[in-house]
Amino acid sequence: MQSLLDDRLLFRCEFEIQPGGLATATAALLERKTPNLLIVEMDEDRESFFAELENLANVCDPDTRLILISTHNDIDLFQELIKNGVSDYLVGPVDGPRLRESIARVYAGHDADTDGKLVAFYGLSGGVGNSVIAHNTASELAKLYDKKSLVIDMDICFGTAALNFNVQPRQTVIDALSQSAKIESDLLDQYLVSVGDNVSILASPASLSSNITITHKIFDQLLRAVKPMADFVILDMPHLWAPWISDGIAAADEVILIGKPDLTNLRNAKNMVEYLGPKRGVDAPTRLVLNQVGASKKADLSEKEFMEAVAMTPTTMIAYDADLFGRSLNNGEMLSKVSAKSKSVLSIIELAQVIGGERGQEEEKTSIFSRFK
Repeated sequence: MQSLLDDRLLFRCEFEIQPGGLATATAALLERKTPNLLIVEMDEDRESFFAELENLANVCDPDTRLILISTHNDIDLFQELIKNGVSDYLVGPVDGPRLRESIARVYAGHDADTDGKLVAFYGLSGGVGNSVIAHNTASELAKLYDKKSLVIDMDICFGTAALNFNVQPRQTVIDALSQSAKIESDLLDQYLVSVGDNVSILASPASLSSNITITHKIFDQLLRAVKPMADFVILDMPHLWAPWISDGIAAADEVILIGKPDLTNLRNAKNMVEYLGPKRGVDAPTRLVLNQVGASKKADLSEKEFMEAVAMTPTTMIAYDADLFGRSLNNGEMLSKVSAKSKSVLSIIELAQVIGGERGQEEEKTSIFSRFK
């Protein structure tokens, strides 16, 4: 469990580790609230399993999930435990990666009907076009899938969402983050600005005098509130590095790293991939997108060079088109409205298709046990 402290799967979890088995767990839960997930390592005889489990079930809430760890390598016991509502059974000893897989299985599909896909866009250096790619991808997602897209502009000082969508919001992300009470979806909905069919934004004030300090707790509240509000929640992250930014990127369902095909961005991509890999795991994609490809044809690094250095093939490469991007930004229009069939727009549509692709989900286990799900 200690090895999973920084893992994105447990990013928002509070957990406690105590010595002892089933009897200790039962005694501890007599006088305290049951956790949502209980993991118990036990050494009872096979014959004692169900009597001890019944005692534990009697002090647990009905929605408690239970993972059992034991040394009994018995398929009949495993099947009987699963049939009776135990969420998962592992034969010990168990290491961190295996325990992580078990937790992921237990929660496969959990909240899938209410939470949108959280996608964090992060520029590998300044001026790579992170925001414009994020905003246009959000627009294309809404059109492709006829689903709601929500852009959260987290660049407090220099955010461009309001400019790119050509709106003047009365309230911004600062108003949401400044709430004295817990940030709630119903209240947050009043701060959103509709900018087209199925697309809304929570804009940045683009102000140098906001005087707000974003903490992990505040940002976490914001993420919890926005996830049920749209099918795709696009986080437009500033090119800064702070605890709330690194935690937010690590926690996103997908991360899109935007860079230019040069040495600085290759180095930064390598650093980011190496940093995020242990935190995100294989079930949370990190993708690389190269923008402004061809702006300096003789100096551009190749796709192969990025692949060899980062061990990652760019998801798409967006051609440099100064006229298209300039007209789009100056007019406050999406790229597809300026030139729907340009190579750059087709590349962004390709990125949106990758993000919106079907995700395999295991069916959530049903329970017939008297207490456990």
